[in-house]
Amino acid sequence: MWTYYRNGVVRKRLEQKTESEVVNLPPIHNGIPTKPAILDHQTQGQTTAQRLHRRHFNKCLRDHDLQGRTIKIKKSTTGHQVPLSKVSVEKDLEITAHLKERLHQRHSKGSTQISSIEEKEAKVFGSHKSQTVLCKVSSNTPVLLQSHVMLEEKEEEEEEEEEEGQINGQNASSCTDEGSLSEGPFRSADIEDEQRCYERVPKLQSHASPKMLNDGNVLSFNVKQRRFMIYLCGGYKDTTSERSALMESVYPRLYLHCKQRGYDFRMIDLRAGVGDPVSDHHDLAELHVETLKRCQETEGPTFFVFVGQKHEIQSLPNTIPQEDFEALLKSVERNKNKLSRRQSDIAVESQSSFATINSGSVILEHMADDKELSHSSAEVNENVGSNNSISDGKDAHLARSWLDFDQDLTLMQTWYKLDTNTLPPVYRLLPVSTHHPDFLSRDGHRRKLGRKAWRSTCVKLWNVLWRSGPEAIGEDATCHMLRTVLDSEVEQGFEGQLPAEEYCHCYKRIITDLLYNLNSEYACQFIDLHKGRPEINQVLHQAQQRFVRHIHFKLRHTNVHETDISWGRKGLSAKHNRSHQFYIERLCSHVQRAVTAALNSVMQVSLAKGSYDVQRRDISRRRVDEEIQRHARFGITLAQGYVFRQDFLGEVKRTLLASSSLLLLGEPGFGKSTTLAKVAQLIPTWIPGDAKVLTCFVGLTSDSRNVRLMLQNLCLQLANIYCPKTDISETLPMLSSELCSLLGLVTEDRPLTLVLDGLDDLSEEHESDLSWLCNIIQPHVFIILSASTQSKCAHILQYDTVMFQSQLKVSVLTLPALNSEEDITSGLVSRLASDSRTLTEDQWNLLVQSCLSCPSPLFLNLAYAETRSWCSFSPKDSLNLPLDLQQLFVSILVRLEREHGACFVKRMALLISLSRAGVTEEELLVLLGRDDDVIREMAVLHHQTLPISEYSPVPYVFIMRLLHTLKGYVTEAESDDTWVLRWTHTEFGCIALQRYAPTEDSKKAIHADFADYFNGNSPNNQVFEPLAWIRTDKGRNCYTFNLRKLHSLPYHYIHSRQIIPLLSQCLFNYEFLLHKLWGLSICHVEEDLKASVIPDKELLDVKLLGQVLRLSHSVLLNEPCQLASQLLGRLQQIIAHDKPVTSGDPRKYSYLHDLLAQCRSSSLPVLVPSYTCLLPPGGLTHTPISGHMSSVTALAHGKHHIVSCSADGTVNLWQLDKQLRPVRSLPRAQGSAGNWAADTLSVCFDDSVLVLQMGHWLQIREMDSGKVLYMEKESLDVPVVTSTCDGQLLVVFYDGSNMVRVFDLVASCVLLCCVNITLEFEPIHKDESILVSHNSVKDYVLFAYRDGGEAAVFNAKGGVVSCTLKALDPAASIQAVEMSSQYLLLFCRYPYKRHNEILHIELFSTASFQYLRSILGCSQDYISQVTIAGGGSYAVAFCPIPQSATTEIITWNLETEEHKHIARFSGLLVAGVCADLQYCVGFCAGERVLRTWNLSSRYNDQTLIYNVHKVHSDGTREIIPTQKHPRYVVCKSTRPGTVRIWNVARVRFKGRPVQVDHGLFSSADIALVRDLKLYIFSDYGTNDFTDTPTYQTLLVYDLLKRSYVKKQTGLFIVPCPQQDYRILEGEIMLGLSETRDHLIMWDLDSGYIRGRIKTSYKESLLSSMDRDSQIISLKENTGI
Repeated sequence: MWTYYRNGVVRKRLEQKTESEVVNLPPIHNGIPTKPAILDHQTQGQTTAQRLHRRHFNKCLRDHDLQGRTIKIKKSTTGHQVPLSKVSVEKDLEITAHLKERLHQRHSKGSTQISSIEEKEAKVFGSHKSQTVLCKVSSNTPVLLQSHVMLEEKEEEEEEEEEEGQINGQNASSCTDEGSLSEGPFRSADIEDEQRCYERVPKLQSHASPKMLNDGNVLSFNVKQRRFMIYLCGGYKDTTSERSALMESVYPRLYLHCKQRGYDFRMIDLRAGVGDPVSDHHDLAELHVETLKRCQETEGPTFFVFVGQKHEIQSLPNTIPQEDFEALLKSVERNKNKLSRRQSDIAVESQSSFATINSGSVILEHMADDKELSHSSAEVNENVGSNNSISDGKDAHLARSWLDFDQDLTLMQTWYKLDTNTLPPVYRLLPVSTHHPDFLSRDGHRRKLGRKAWRSTCVKLWNVLWRSGPEAIGEDATCHMLRTVLDSEVEQGFEGQLPAEEYCHCYKRIITDLLYNLNSEYACQFIDLHKGRPEINQVLHQAQQRFVRHIHFKLRHTNVHETDISWGRKGLSAKHNRSHQFYIERLCSHVQRAVTAALNSVMQVSLAKGSYDVQRRDISRRRVDEEIQRHARFGITLAQGYVFRQDFLGEVKRTLLASSSLLLLGEPGFGKSTTLAKVAQLIPTWIPGDAKVLTCFVGLTSDSRNVRLMLQNLCLQLANIYCPKTDISETLPMLSSELCSLLGLVTEDRPLTLVLDGLDDLSEEHESDLSWLCNIIQPHVFIILSASTQSKCAHILQYDTVMFQSQLKVSVLTLPALNSEEDITSGLVSRLASDSRTLTEDQWNLLVQSCLSCPSPLFLNLAYAETRSWCSFSPKDSLNLPLDLQQLFVSILVRLEREHGACFVKRMALLISLSRAGVTEEELLVLLGRDDDVIREMAVLHHQTLPISEYSPVPYVFIMRLLHTLKGYVTEAESDDTWVLRWTHTEFGCIALQRYAPTEDSKKAIHADFADYFNGNSPNNQVFEPLAWIRTDKGRNCYTFNLRKLHSLPYHYIHSRQIIPLLSQCLFNYEFLLHKLWGLSICHVEEDLKASVIPDKELLDVKLLGQVLRLSHSVLLNEPCQLASQLLGRLQQIIAHDKPVTSGDPRKYSYLHDLLAQCRSSSLPVLVPSYTCLLPPGGLTHTPISGHMSSVTALAHGKHHIVSCSADGTVNLWQLDKQLRPVRSLPRAQGSAGNWAADTLSVCFDDSVLVLQMGHWLQIREMDSGKVLYMEKESLDVPVVTSTCDGQLLVVFYDGSNMVRVFDLVASCVLLCCVNITLEFEPIHKDESILVSHNSVKDYVLFAYRDGGEAAVFNAKGGVVSCTLKALDPAASIQAVEMSSQYLLLFCRYPYKRHNEILHIELFSTASFQYLRSILGCSQDYISQVTIAGGGSYAVAFCPIPQSATTEIITWNLETEEHKHIARFSGLLVAGVCADLQYCVGFCAGERVLRTWNLSSRYNDQTLIYNVHKVHSDGTREIIPTQKHPRYVVCKSTRPGTVRIWNVARVRFKGRPVQVDHGLFSSADIALVRDLKLYIFSDYGTNDFTDTPTYQTLLVYDLLKRSYVKKQTGLFIVPCPQQDYRILEGEIMLGLSETRDHLIMWDLDSGYIRGRIKTSYKESLLSSMDRDSQIISLKENTGI
């Protein structure tokens, strides 16, 4: 590339040219204009028109050849030369950047510090201005004559300057000789452009900082968009090649470049695929300018204009001010009158035959041109100015007759009507279909004829305005009135706060030998010619040169890039000419480099730091912050537009302060969101204190419609306010608990208000779960909700007494309608005033009556928007305004179908309605082009037969025109790091679906098209729809994930019911899973798995994959890159054994085999295990529950609640029910001890006293008030706490010493006794040496020394050791002690086999303290904590295994002696409690959550029995005699499902059964036998109305008939151990209740509970203990 280097801006001089000093320029250079040519001897003697023609083209043909352009080096009088240097494209970009930097420095100095260079330029400009003033002539002179007179005067001045060696200050473009430009209607505009070019001084402070928003409690934030938009414009015909090449080649590359850095990118070309700016309502110019303004709202380069040698197609002004139009009419009338007065004078003056012949020839020429004009069917500019080619003013008037002027008047008055609805009034151009109804015909041929007729009319009308404009309203006004679409774009494109060089670029292309090819059929596409003649239309060509000069005045030479090419086949065609191909490639390369360099300087791309997981967390947090900012900005915007119902705000205030929770109901479109936004703005003035307001508008973004993500955003905001530096969970149950905990931190001085708008718009990921609302009512917390009146959400909040009314007392307010005519009138008047409009009386009455019939703000706004198209001359019968919202929207759709095509409107409406959170413009372009009906309709109505490009088969302007009409109905919003189009109100989507997709099949078809698009069946798929955009930064890959595809692909597969593609392409596609885990989270994958479940068919692959993800949830949540390791480590063995039985049988798992094969070829380096090294799926999984903001440190259970403590000292109280949710946070203790992080907890005295132990500290306080009852600081030994006597006595052992203290909690924690106790064996360990039972019987406490051989029973009341219990063998090592109502349990470890140990449980009687029996365990038991559950029937132990970092939960049935390993999970359990088998709770080290297990679901599973010392054989488990058949007994085998019948009366059947049945029931079923009938209770699980697992099906098997005789479903049998059930006569079954405190009788015929058996009285344990002691003393006295 060649670049000029100059030491400052010097004035250009006329230099002597030598043929030897030449330089060849490549196609793209800096575009510095050259000096205009001086008239030589060849031009003398020629007419002005001939010289004008020669000066335009001869210089170009002489100095521009086919090989390259030659520029002669000019020398000044001082001998200075302008050196040339060849530089690379990169160097040129650096020079350009340097010049821009210097430009900024010069502007920043201000007007008082103008450099000497600028002063010189100002002097040059001043001299030029003085010269141009002298060139003015009378305004009455015709335009073309003015141009010729000025040209001749200017030529004389240039000759004088050449003789005197003076400097001409005007620089001309190098594309043509601009000295030949006429000074017609555009002259004054050029002077203004030149003044603006040299006088502009940007105000840097206006753009130095981005826009910020700050309102009350909303922090300031940056609203800068993370996207770039570039607008391309140029001639409709002559720049098609350049623009098409950029869209096809450069746009995908720039899109990829931006996406790799986290930015969105759009390149817009509204001229692609269309040939002219014709539309029915003449709104394309407005559309172009509005689209350009959208682009200018972004940073970086936004405007690229391409200029050739052909002027833009002329267009008519849509409106003309009344004063101007009437002046135009008067001018035509005046000229007509002048014609009548001058006819006689002209006849006298035209006596000579030569003059007569000349006049006749002129008239004939005009008539010929006029005939061509009337029959024109080509572009508007092909005949423009044909009537202006006359060089004499008198001849011009003679060329027109009375009929011509009358036709001009009729034409103007026919197409322009006075519109008094606009203030001030204007004359408005009528729609094309007004007089050419075929313009909107559904017949393609008739529509084509209508367009042709309008083009002819447009040419005539434009000529009328052009001829009469300068005389009537002046040249400047005519220039502005008749500006083209490109003129409007350039004018808007160069406007901005920054210098134009920052964001504007101009590319000029000159065909040097175009003059020699005017006879070509393609020449009219590149230069303006007369119709049917190979002659240049001078008026339009000169206008094009003025347009180019206007660009030079606006834009500096660094941003004007000029290229010379030669004529080729078909003019300019890269497909047929290699040089043109090279030109296009160079152009694309230059544009790409320039844009890339500019974007890189604007982008804020952080360097890749840390691991992939650290980067993911940072991006996720940034995404959440942006989500919060969007809701805050949206609320501020809505509040500013609140107008109606001011009195209603007072009612909202009173209701909110009275009840603290408010539900606002209203019909769709009634303004609920706007009202809540205004309320949120006023709340800080309503509530005393530093009130905080959190606002969420559900449906504003795609994330806000998801319950889980909405709660996550709320929790993050709450944590930032009340608990900084707190990590927030991601699962819905945990977020619900954390929300409750965070709301508990709200204080009186900082109250909180939650404003949640549109709860009925929640999506289906979690079935619109509202259960989290149950516990959000906290002190100093105000809740405001809104929903539609008839929605399901509103019904639940008002009438669901089970879920809400017991916890959430909601006050309901209904948003009133706009019934007041005064409110409606005032609102309409304010809108009319702001738009400077008015309405006629009939129109006003129609609008008001419509608004009264549908009194909603939404309808009012949309109805008023419809009236903007009403004119004062609109016929009354054509005005139609429906009376409700649905009819209004349908009427608009009908009108759009007529204008744009029914198939096109239908397809676009469905794409917007059925997309996920909106549709992008790229998706619209592709999916519209895939509809055959749309393509056929385009071919018929628009003659669009070939696709615009491979990626965009539909012209982009078609979409923008439709969206421009739907401006109030469709909005653009940011979603998934891109911008989407969606309905402004959900009601519009419902109406569109009701009209266009009434059946489910039609909706599925649209979803299937979306899924096919996201699956990669589109051009440039790797650019526009990859799973992630990858860039390399310092040798590391940086990923920007395509969230749009990760969300939308499974969404549309699910809604189109394409389950098999969903499984193969998403759920069992390793790369898709990896990217979704990495870009989003595992919670999104779990939601997809849940949505893919088919109700009537269970997919084993989905079930197993869901279990694996639940086991790996915590790992994949933090490190998604371990997906392959987790899948292979858990499933490899299962898949290896999944083999078909025979060659024709299918495998059990259809998709997991391929998934594991993909894991071994991961795109990321991963550790692939060679065998199953992790816990396989299928075991009992835990449910995490959250409620603490820091890690849990202690856990205890009482009678009705569970208490937990965290590291920050927070103590939470949990309710033992179906949801196990936090009830409240207990008050902190007063003083310095209030923030204790307890090591152990103990709940005593009917859950009213809490005991905390932390190290050597001990604290006893009341649970409700937090009052400290007793405090012990820094004791010598660590206290170990338990309680007895039903929690009334507190017993404290001290680890490492023999001291024991007993406190009476009934008497306010009075010390009863303090004793020292000793045992025969001294403690072995110094730390954690004492073992204490947590349960007690009477006033007994069981304790022992760890690893010792004996235990003791301590009497708390007496303060003495009642009994000592010794293990059976001296080798025993006691690991734990516990008590139940019947047994004293010693957990002893004995040596077993070689290098192993085995656990025994030795049972002693609580009444006599005598040894009863032992229960054997296994060698894998490593007990850390033991608890008694199931009413004393089960012992539950927690066994952490440090070697594998796992923990097992094991149980013993104290009656049947069954030992089972119930669950195994990752993590080392610190503490656990299990008062009920349904609620086993524990926590692991460092976790903020509690883990819960339902052990009752597995205690009947016989496959879990884990006694290794027993020989597993097929033996008899139970023998049941029969009453009706006493000679037979039924034996249940140890193998599940096997039943044998023995005949015990006959000898010949000795040793073998008479009948054997196999497979009758599973290990999880309950099987009872009575009279040769087998009662089987199966179908264990939860039902719809309760979460408690029950047996729901009864099967009766007749052993005599060997068949099932009965099946009954819908039962509700409480699960119990099998030995607790009894079958009675009369089909009655007796069993225990859930709490095991009474008996239940079930009627097996009906399945209902027949009755309950309860105890008649219940006394306290203390009174029973006193009675027992009295009886014992009486027996001693009597000697019994």
